[in-house]
Amino acid sequence: MTLALVLVAVDPTGLRGLWLRGRAGPVRDRVLAALVPLGLRKLHPFMASDALEGGIDLAATLASGKMLRSEGLLQQGGFLALTMAERCPPGLAVRLGQALDADPTLALIALDEAAEDGEGLPTALSDRLGLFLDLDDLALSDTDDFALPMAAIATVRARLARMAPAPQAIVALARLSLDLGINSLRAPLLALACARAHAAWRGADALDDDDLRLAAELVLGHRATRFPEPDTAQDDTPPPPDPGETPQDKGESLTDI
Repeated sequence: MTLALVLVAVDPTGLRGLWLRGRAGPVRDRVLAALVPLGLRKLHPFMASDALEGGIDLAATLASGKMLRSEGLLQQGGFLALTMAERCPPGLAVRLGQALDADPTLALIALDEAAEDGEGLPTALSDRLGLFLDLDDLALSDTDDFALPMAAIATVRARLARMAPAPQAIVALARLSLDLGINSLRAPLLALACARAHAAWRGADALDDDDLRLAAELVLGHRATRFPEPDTAQDDTPPPPDPGETPQDKGESLTDI
């Protein structure tokens, strides 16, 4: 959990944010407290359009004698925290998704309190948010207070910006996404961003298998619709005899065995 919080802080542009499933309570409060240094600004599913996208600032307009507009939350960049994300109307989900696509400085923490089957984050958002955490099975005693190491994160961001592209990694993640039955084209790109952020966090200049494995767990695991069968080598060894069957029963001699 702490690693996921670090990674979304390292590369909010690549990961686009975090889908955080869990009911309101002390565990979720502890997670949100760790994210405070990122400057979270809260929005709720039924916020007025002008608060989201800006509108006429009536007081400033009357004072100046000319029409002035206020800036909405979606125009300010940074991290937004969407409360009651499971109740997000389709129209708002689409607008938030479009904003995430258009503004690389914008990231979203979706607080999903879904308690029943059929509830949950709209696809327009879940498809765009790189990381997923489920807090429902965690007790407060299972967690510790955690603070994002912002000075170290700034250094890691600089290392990430210098990291070379990894074409072989994106091919591997795309194939894995296909094997897992994930149809989204965003999924392997988000997984690549996660792998790169993890490599930068551990001080490396290139990806290795551990980075890809972690990306698969944090980004692809919850998206999977199937799991591939493990490869099995062709084995020509005959099966062992039945315990109640003797070699003579099979027409064999002991020297043949």
